[in-house]
Amino acid sequence: MFYLICFVILLVLAILNVQMHDRLSNQMLSGLAALLLIGIAGLRYETGGDWDTYATLFREFPYLSRLIGHPKELMAQQVEEGFVLLNAVIKQLGGTVQHLFFVVTAVNLTLITCALQRYTKYPVVALLCYYGILYFQLEMIYIRQATAVALCFFALQYIPARKIWKYMLIIVLACTFHRVAALMIPLYFLLDRKLPVWVYAAAVGVGALLMLIGIPWIQKIFLAVAGLLGDNYAEKAEYYTDNALFAVGRGLSIGFVLNLAILAVVLYFKDKLDELPYGTIMLNMFALSLLLYYYCFELVEVSNRVRMFFLIGVIALLPMVLEVLPIFLERLAGLIVVALYCFSFARGIFLERPEAAAYNPYQNYIEYKIHPRPSTGKQRLDQSKKAFRNDRK
Repeated sequence: MFYLICFVILLVLAILNVQMHDRLSNQMLSGLAALLLIGIAGLRYETGGDWDTYATLFREFPYLSRLIGHPKELMAQQVEEGFVLLNAVIKQLGGTVQHLFFVVTAVNLTLITCALQRYTKYPVVALLCYYGILYFQLEMIYIRQATAVALCFFALQYIPARKIWKYMLIIVLACTFHRVAALMIPLYFLLDRKLPVWVYAAAVGVGALLMLIGIPWIQKIFLAVAGLLGDNYAEKAEYYTDNALFAVGRGLSIGFVLNLAILAVVLYFKDKLDELPYGTIMLNMFALSLLLYYYCFELVEVSNRVRMFFLIGVIALLPMVLEVLPIFLERLAGLIVVALYCFSFARGIFLERPEAAAYNPYQNYIEYKIHPRPSTGKQRLDQSKKAFRNDRK
């Protein structure tokens, strides 16, 4: 119930945001929403996914003083340099993995919230979308990738302003947290291009048809490209295509239909969205996420992780659709539809299903420091992984 209550709080703040969207109201309401989101993931204790992996990495990473004296050790790490340095600095200051979680979440949400002040009149609606669609995967599992995604999202503001050096600098920084961020480099020249409606419909439609028929094509290309990038990438590619846990094709689900429905709605308002400063960019980001969803149906895990860099565009795109609705009651009704769409992404966590055992019940670090007791985090994480494996069989 904890996460569902937080969702309702964000929904109430979003309703207020739709009603009051002057600059001061936007800053106050989005600030409250951001603090809530920072608190949830930043102060979690043995809750969510991969926390045990990051705890192990944190122990194994060298201190900053060691890296200064032996800089070659930084390049020898298997993890990207920016993330290693962040861990090293926190360790040097006497911090723990809990401080790492808080710092990463605070940085990510600050970047996203500041960017949203530019991208849309309804930044709180966007944060509600982020909470439902991406928050639990990025802020409570893939925290290294979360920082890269947040940096890339922040960099989008420099495309209409034609500040290429600022954009590229931020993308390069993002690459030091997750190499896949390099995909955003050539997109500087493409994301602001206006395309006819039929191009989006045809590109996504062919992918949907390809997925329906089930024609395999992407796996061999993926392995070949990974091999060209080096042994490290080749090994990861083999792991994600051979491991029974990850080498699963995407099946038909509610997401197949919902994605097409959202695209149809967005394309209906395309002309008005193109008039907004960032409308075309966010539409193209969302379209790229759909291409990965449908064309890469053979590699669910890989496509889902890469897709996050583009799917984040939808958190600004959906509030933009509300912006173009002329009547307040229409915007309010649209917000309810958006909220239901976002709810569908995290329904397993909100409804405390077995596969979401790692998240429920929520454990807070401060509360556990005040009232020390045995944590159920490891047992719940194992239970969640077991349910995930069974679901993939």
